[in-house]
Amino acid sequence: MLTGGDAPWAFVASLAVVLGITGVWFGTTCVWWWKHESPAVAAVGAYMCLLTISSMFATAFRDPGILPRNLDPDPPCPTAVSTESLRGPLPRDIKVRRGVVRTKYCQTCRTYRPPRASHCKMCDNCVDGCDHHCQWVNNCIGRRNYTTFFTFLFSAVLTLVLVICTSAIQLYLLTRAPFHLNFRHALQTTEGAGGAAAFVMSILVIWPVMALLLYHTRLLLLNVTTIEQIRNQAHKSLGQGPAPPNPFSHGSWKRNLVYVLCRPAGFSWIEAAAMATEDGRDVNPGLLRDAEGSAEDGWLGAAEEGRAGRKGE
Repeated sequence: MLTGGDAPWAFVASLAVVLGITGVWFGTTCVWWWKHESPAVAAVGAYMCLLTISSMFATAFRDPGILPRNLDPDPPCPTAVSTESLRGPLPRDIKVRRGVVRTKYCQTCRTYRPPRASHCKMCDNCVDGCDHHCQWVNNCIGRRNYTTFFTFLFSAVLTLVLVICTSAIQLYLLTRAPFHLNFRHALQTTEGAGGAAAFVMSILVIWPVMALLLYHTRLLLLNVTTIEQIRNQAHKSLGQGPAPPNPFSHGSWKRNLVYVLCRPAGFSWIEAAAMATEDGRDVNPGLLRDAEGSAEDGWLGAAEEGRAGRKGE
C-alpha cells in the first residue's frame, strides 16, 4: 500500500478473506467453545488473529527500504565510442566476504544500487534488500519489512490450523453426548454451520499460504532472496554450470535464521526530509554530448570552440 503502483484490490481481497474466516470462526465456533468447553480457545485465537492482521498491515504500510534518488547524478561513463558506451554507466564490483558482487547503476533513480538492492517496476523505486513485489499486500518486500512479512505468513498458517482443528473437533463433539446430534442436524445449527463454513474456507486457503511459507523458510535458512533464487535458476537453465556461491550466507542455517529475523530494520530514507540545495559539483565531461554526436564528438567540438576563442582574443 505504501509503494504499490498497481490497484489495491488484491490487498482488499486478501484482507476480506482474513476478516471473513476469523469473523465466522469467532461468531460461531469460539462462542460454542466458550460456552461448552473452555474460553482458552477464544483467547489463543484472538491473539493469533491480532498478530496476523497487525503483521499484514505492518508489511503493507511500512517502508520496505526505498533508497533515495539522485545520489550519483554524474556517474563515470565510457568515453570511447563503442558498444560499451551505449550501455550507460559502468558497473561496480564490491567485495563481500570471500565473494565479489556486481552492482549496477539505476538510470531511473540515478544512483548506484547497493548489493541486494533492485529496482521495482511496480513501485518505481530502488529497494534495499528487495525480495519481491507482493500484490497481496500491495507493497514491495525488502529489508525493512521482510520480518513482518514472514511473521504474517507464519501467524496466518497457525491461525488457519487452529480454525481447522477447533471447527472439526466442534462438529465431532456435537454428534456426541450430551448433544447426540447426527452430522446433518449438527450442520443445521448456527454453531455447526459456522464451524463447517470456517473449516471449508480454511482448507481452501491454507495450501497456497503454507506453500509460500515453506518457500520463504527455505530462502531464509539459505539467506537468499527471491530475486537471487530466480537468477540462480536462470543461471543453471542457460547451461552455465552451477551458480556461484552465496557471499551473503553466514555459514549455517542457524546463523542465517538469526540474522534475517533479528537484524535491525535500518534507517528509513523516506523520513530523511530536508530543504533542497543546489548541487555545486562539476559535470562529468564524459556526459557532455552534442545534439547528434557521441561523447567524443562533444569533446572535439568543445576543443575547437576553445581554440577559436583564443584566436579571436
